[in-house]
Amino acid sequence: MNGKYSQQDLLLLSNFVYIPVCLSDKSIEEIIDAYREPDGSFTEESVAAAAAGGGMSTKDVCTVFTEMDKGIERNPDLGKLSAVRTLEEHDVRALCYTDPKDENAVVAFRGTGGTVEAWTDNFEGAYESDTRIQKIASEFIEYECAAYEDIVVTGHSKGGNLAQYVTVKQPDRVGECVSYDGQGFGDSFLMENPSGIKNAAPKITSVSAYNDFVNILLTTIAGTSIFIANDPSAAGAHSSVTLLTENEFDENGAITSVRKQGLVAGELHRLTDMMCDRLSHAGRSDKESLSEIAGSAISCALTTPDGMINGCLAPTAGLVAAKLAQKYAQASKAVKRIMPLAANSVSVEADKCRSAAESIKEQSEMIGTMTARVDNVKNDLAYSINSGVFCASALDGVCERMRKVSTALNDYSAFINTVITRYEMCEAEALSIISQLPR
Repeated sequence: MNGKYSQQDLLLLSNFVYIPVCLSDKSIEEIIDAYREPDGSFTEESVAAAAAGGGMSTKDVCTVFTEMDKGIERNPDLGKLSAVRTLEEHDVRALCYTDPKDENAVVAFRGTGGTVEAWTDNFEGAYESDTRIQKIASEFIEYECAAYEDIVVTGHSKGGNLAQYVTVKQPDRVGECVSYDGQGFGDSFLMENPSGIKNAAPKITSVSAYNDFVNILLTTIAGTSIFIANDPSAAGAHSSVTLLTENEFDENGAITSVRKQGLVAGELHRLTDMMCDRLSHAGRSDKESLSEIAGSAISCALTTPDGMINGCLAPTAGLVAAKLAQKYAQASKAVKRIMPLAANSVSVEADKCRSAAESIKEQSEMIGTMTARVDNVKNDLAYSINSGVFCASALDGVCERMRKVSTALNDYSAFINTVITRYEMCEAEALSIISQLPR
């Protein structure tokens, strides 16, 4: 940021923006000071109020505040930053920070907040040139941050994608972008913004965990891409917090623990490219339906109390889709070249996919049970006359959202079964044609 703030500083801000107390108009140093223990440390108990309603656990908030404290000791100017402009809506958050002289603006975008709408918007980016949330982010830079030039933008995950997007759309305002684990863009965006992307690329640095599974989505536009160390567990693969704790920085705050992209992430990158190619041929209504279903499924997996059976839904859905895309491509290639199909394992893979579909259906039934319990709570509560209407309406809204997610999961389960059945029919037909060819 004008040479004043490092990769480490921007990573700290990308973490801080996930925590609701970031919306305060106090300086960062004043905000975190309010959550110290008497001995000056941060504990899960002392930061509990800061974590309330946010996307991070108290343990994560404790870690972020501790790391920010170290960052402020290293660079006191970081602690003096305060938010002069804020964007806070249901599924998007952005803060524009400046120093005490109201200079050196830096905008941090929050990653996906776990809502169905935000995750659906992520998938819409595969075929829309500009999604609703991306437009909101661009308008924030254009209008709310109009007083500033040479703005540095940053963010993690969806926040990184938004940072890259506004770098293309607001070239006169944005001077630098550092994206952490941010996903790329679909063909529509690439085709409609060739010159903007070309001019923005030198400003954009993409920093991603070597095993991250989000930055691989769609096509990168960053002029510089690096991969760094991270927690090897699946749970930590896309965590902004582990990017702080698992990496090393030099005296200037630049990341030094650079490494090659992981083999699994690289393979997933190729498979997602394949899926996006198949998606590009689908009708618009099919794309919208798939985006809504996928958004609902992943949102539910990340936000239910039990993590939707240990958070298995999102990776299951992704791996099933990847496997189907891979085998569909193999079948198409085999028919075109009149080559024997690699069909020796199709029945096993189909069984696994059907098992995954059944698991998703069971999770839908579990949501139905949860919905019934919420209904029971609503009926059992002894409301006062004034609060009754409000509480009943709020709980009805919860139930309606859960019913929509349940329906989407059922649709997704049926979709997987339909794809498998059609694939098997196509493969059988292809084998029949090949068997009749002259030897």
